[in-house]
Amino acid sequence: MRPIKREKGVLWAIQPAMLKIVLANENRGRGGAERFTIQLGQALQRVGHQVRLACRQDSWLARQGLPFLAIPYRGEIDPASYLAAYQAMGAAPPHIVHCQATRDLALFGPLCRLLLRGASLIKSEHSFLDSAGSAWLRWCYRQCQTVVPVSHALQRQMQEVLTPNLPYQVIYNGMDVPPLTQAIPEQMRDHYWIGYLGSMLESKRVNDVIQACAPLLRTRPQARLLLAGEGPELLALQELAQNLEVQDSIWMPGHIDDPLPYLAGLKVLVQASPRETFSLVALEAMALEVPVVAYAREGLAEVVADGQTGLLSSTLEHQNLTLSIEQYANKEELRRLHGRNGRLRVQQNFSWEVILPQWEALYRSLPTGQAAPQGPTAAH
Repeated sequence: MRPIKREKGVLWAIQPAMLKIVLANENRGRGGAERFTIQLGQALQRVGHQVRLACRQDSWLARQGLPFLAIPYRGEIDPASYLAAYQAMGAAPPHIVHCQATRDLALFGPLCRLLLRGASLIKSEHSFLDSAGSAWLRWCYRQCQTVVPVSHALQRQMQEVLTPNLPYQVIYNGMDVPPLTQAIPEQMRDHYWIGYLGSMLESKRVNDVIQACAPLLRTRPQARLLLAGEGPELLALQELAQNLEVQDSIWMPGHIDDPLPYLAGLKVLVQASPRETFSLVALEAMALEVPVVAYAREGLAEVVADGQTGLLSSTLEHQNLTLSIEQYANKEELRRLHGRNGRLRVQQNFSWEVILPQWEALYRSLPTGQAAPQGPTAAH
């Protein structure tokens, strides 16, 4: 119940004040950080906050229906972007500027410190850091009221690489739990589909996925492997499939705009990356009652509950992934049980109903996010 106060026979509901929030994301892509940005913005709008994006005009983000401020983002120190951002926000400054990418922080760090003095600055972190960055970027991190890694694994890495002394607070990615009924692609309506969805990068070890699935593809006529995504390793993966003589059982549709119908067509999702900060695709698979087979490394082990919503290998050997895939293929009831557990885990730990209040609590803990009374209600 909302807290109330009585004044001259009128009960006043103490309702949270609407916050003006800018979600900044300079990326042109449409990966996990971009999907998080849109979904967080939509969730904040649903509960009454005013949300604007700060993004490139030609980006995927700018086409997703949220109001946006067009920012050039030409470099780490970019006077044109400073001017564009200040002109766009100066007349109606936000309460919160919430940055996603490092270039967002390089832009809004000095703006919030020097010109938008009433705005609080937050930095979400979605990826492992390659280095501590420039002295300028480290100064920008120190301007943040809070730095929010998407997993405890990422926080540990940031404390080692960047500094242990920032105001860290882990908040997991949230998601709208999708309906179980999805429009599964026609090509996936038959056969037993195992799958990987993501970038075709060497660091993702998609070659381990192919090698782990190859024994099942060779021995079970119904088995098929989906490899959905783009990247520089695509040709090498096609060659590996040919060398293993399983190319006829693999479908590579390239980039897909909406992963949910493809995930819904899977029996098992396989992730072989040894370094994942979180893995949104694993979360989406679990939400659709698809168990996950993966290596027990970094943030992915915080998403998948080993032996409950998936099977995790403690060593980076694709043969262990094979054993887990075959265990699900041989024990359909176990696969279904872990699938049901996965959806329940998402609902209880990662749905926006759980995650959004954590963001609102963080926003309101900052000086510009304090609640204010609004409007009377009828006395009873």
